[in-house]
Amino acid sequence: MLWACLHLPELPLDVLFDGDTAAPCRAVLDGTANRPLIAQANAAAQAAGVRTGHSLAAARVHAPDLVVRWRQPRAESQRLETLAAWAYGYSSQVTLRAPDALLLEVGASLRLFGGWTRLQALLRDGLGALGHRHVLAAAPTPAAAEALACAGEHLALFDALHARNALAALPLPRSGLPERLVQALHAVGWRRLGELLRAPRAELARRFDPALPAWLDRLTGASPDPRPLFRPPDRFDRLIEFDVGIDSLESLGFVLQRLCRELAAYLQARDGGVQQFLLCCGHDDLAATPLEIGLRHPQREAQPLFEAARGKLERSPLPAPVRSLGLHAEHLPPFVPERRDLFDPLPRGDLDWPALHERLRAKLGESAVRGLQLHADHRPEKAYRVAEPTAAYHCVSPPLPNAPRPLWLLPRPQPIAQSALDILGPPERIETGWWDGEDVRRDYVIAELPGGQRAWLYRDAGSNGPWLLHGWFA
Repeated sequence: MLWACLHLPELPLDVLFDGDTAAPCRAVLDGTANRPLIAQANAAAQAAGVRTGHSLAAARVHAPDLVVRWRQPRAESQRLETLAAWAYGYSSQVTLRAPDALLLEVGASLRLFGGWTRLQALLRDGLGALGHRHVLAAAPTPAAAEALACAGEHLALFDALHARNALAALPLPRSGLPERLVQALHAVGWRRLGELLRAPRAELARRFDPALPAWLDRLTGASPDPRPLFRPPDRFDRLIEFDVGIDSLESLGFVLQRLCRELAAYLQARDGGVQQFLLCCGHDDLAATPLEIGLRHPQREAQPLFEAARGKLERSPLPAPVRSLGLHAEHLPPFVPERRDLFDPLPRGDLDWPALHERLRAKLGESAVRGLQLHADHRPEKAYRVAEPTAAYHCVSPPLPNAPRPLWLLPRPQPIAQSALDILGPPERIETGWWDGEDVRRDYVIAELPGGQRAWLYRDAGSNGPWLLHGWFA
């Protein structure tokens, strides 16, 4: 077996400052309202002298421009579950290691994904796209992989001997042992994990902790280490809360994009799609504003989901600033990709009409986008029908007459001056419609006007009456 551990050392920062690059110095607060303490600071804040455990006042002495936000344990837990659902696409055995790590058994996945080099690249690229700094380590046991990753070691060790040697070199404070136990071991002169691995198990249990020998055996694989496995939930439910009310669509867009990326990762892991989901905008003293987003086809890519949700948000007036933004999806139909023949040539530069329809519909509204569908009728004004765009993609065109037809028909035919008309070719007679009481008998011609435009004209069949303009040729 080969276990990989994904350690997320800056998960609190990633959750609260995703996409926010305006302020270089950022930190997460914990503690009480009367005494806020720095729980985590980014690299720029640490370079300025901010440290974990500093009071907010002390931190601002070192970094006056420090931007802080209160820690959100619930959001961190939800983010870890979302990442576990994403990791489920690479392994059927995924374990949550709260508060900031994931374990997945990847030995059975190596052949499927083309070996460890390819698999680790996919894992790293996926975490990077989701906006998470991480440490990735792999070892034959889950405890060893976790210890190496949490110690900041980017290692992939495929046999027990190399894993034991790497573990032996770890300093005790970075081994994952409790701080009280590390202090007790330091008191007797031990500094590295290798000294514990060589010590008699019975003496370690008697002098330090009865659970210590069992942990060492799980670390080296001498005893089994069963872990509870994660299973993706049947619904997606995420909520992000804000310290202050937000009334800017641009600011909400950053958060919405994060939620849509999480939803896309969840759907990829389930190999499913979503056709309808709910945005819930929470306010301080008012009821939440629900916004239902519907799609023509099940989607699972982040960009079309984000465009549909953003379009709905832009068209929906909100009664008050937003204090929380939630995304809920319950109906998750299977995702069926577009069918193509095995030997069909790949499209080159073709316009993706369904995707364009979704974007226009999200931007302009449900009723603003319509399609035209050909209809088997010789009367020009009845030869088409307004239809759903999705029906127009796959409609079967009726046979068209041999004579050319203009692309632009006027809503009502209009009289046109008889002078200076250059008739091009013989007339075409259209005589039909007797069965529904709207029969027509017309002679159509193509005429070129003095300005160079080509017009489609008609008059009553067999008469010398005035010409009526019915359409224009491009």
